[in-house]
Amino acid sequence: MKLQEGIYHAPGVRPGKFFNILFLRAASGQNARQVGEAFAQLWQMYQELKSGKVRDLPNQEVPSGDLTVLVGYGANTFKLPEVRRTLPNHLQDFGLFRSPLPAGGGSFLIGSGLKYAADVKINSATEEITVQFIAETQLAVDRAIVETWKVLSGMTDPTTESAPLLITGFYSGFQRDDKRSWIDFHDGISNMKSSEREGAITIKRSPLPEEKWIEGGTYLAFVRLGIDLSIWQALERGQQELLVGRDKLTGCPIESLDSQNNLTVRTGCPFTGQASDFSNRAFEDFKEPPNVNALSLKQSHVQRANQHVTPVSDRNSSRVFRQGYEFLEPTDSAPSFRTGLNFVSFQDTPERLFRILTQDKWLGRTNFGGDPDKPLPGMDRFLTVRAGGIFLVPPVVEGELFPGSSIFI
Repeated sequence: MKLQEGIYHAPGVRPGKFFNILFLRAASGQNARQVGEAFAQLWQMYQELKSGKVRDLPNQEVPSGDLTVLVGYGANTFKLPEVRRTLPNHLQDFGLFRSPLPAGGGSFLIGSGLKYAADVKINSATEEITVQFIAETQLAVDRAIVETWKVLSGMTDPTTESAPLLITGFYSGFQRDDKRSWIDFHDGISNMKSSEREGAITIKRSPLPEEKWIEGGTYLAFVRLGIDLSIWQALERGQQELLVGRDKLTGCPIESLDSQNNLTVRTGCPFTGQASDFSNRAFEDFKEPPNVNALSLKQSHVQRANQHVTPVSDRNSSRVFRQGYEFLEPTDSAPSFRTGLNFVSFQDTPERLFRILTQDKWLGRTNFGGDPDKPLPGMDRFLTVRAGGIFLVPPVVEGELFPGSSIFI
């Protein structure tokens, strides 16, 4: 058994430039076998896309864009009639975020400083099945969505006017070649060493016989976060750096405050912050210091997101392997666009992420960073949730129709 593709954790491996994540709901009245048989047809079509084959273009080869396809299953999957696997314990305990309020908004997770955006009334990332597409071209990830619709349209029952699976939504994103985020700071440079990642990602052996089938798999967490740049732009650079915990230009971690409360970066951090530096060197000198004395530094985002508990493979370390994809989308109100991040993480249990988001010394009660009791203006609503879900990503097992097919068939 091995991890599915689309998890770029190995040394020297980088994610593709473009991302789509699709959500599929089982139609009312469908049992597990019917859902599994329908998804098997989709899975076969995805393998054809990876080989440059489009069904409506027989004998014609198109660029595949180096497409990768990963499938995950939410807690609702295990409620289907005649399902053949039991709900894994960690998906039962940590498999659901709170729903938004009927009028919009509301808490995303008890103990977290994250809230749904005021206009979000439905969380569309809680369906039975999610499919992640990553590729080197936008066409490749977008075509996968359209071809999914074509296959499902062909399955539509003329009596019910419904297919066994329904597309409820998808979210797109892209990688940045400047290795920065919308807030202009370097991003992803404190992720785990490649040698540590699999230890945090992969589901460990279980003493429970009914959970043997998920060993070697992982859990995917997805959160679509809107970013209010007007709040961020109103802050001075020094305030921004203290909230993040890094120098804005170089990415070097802040180590201390001097007697005048000026920020002091780590001694010996040698990089200039040019993109070429990050492409060709490891990020060891960018690791945030494990021990900082100033409370304001302890409250920074990078310090809150990593409490330096080792080993990484222990779930108590609360480390996750993160793969983020930025997004930009139009809106009907000023400034006519929304910036944001598709937060995607892989971990051996979603409990890791729940701890990060809810515990006080981590990101609990804070929206991004800083003092949760005295946030800087607007920073309690800087990030807003637009969708979020937790999914089991079963391992690849030789002979299965698709990863996790034993749930259904």
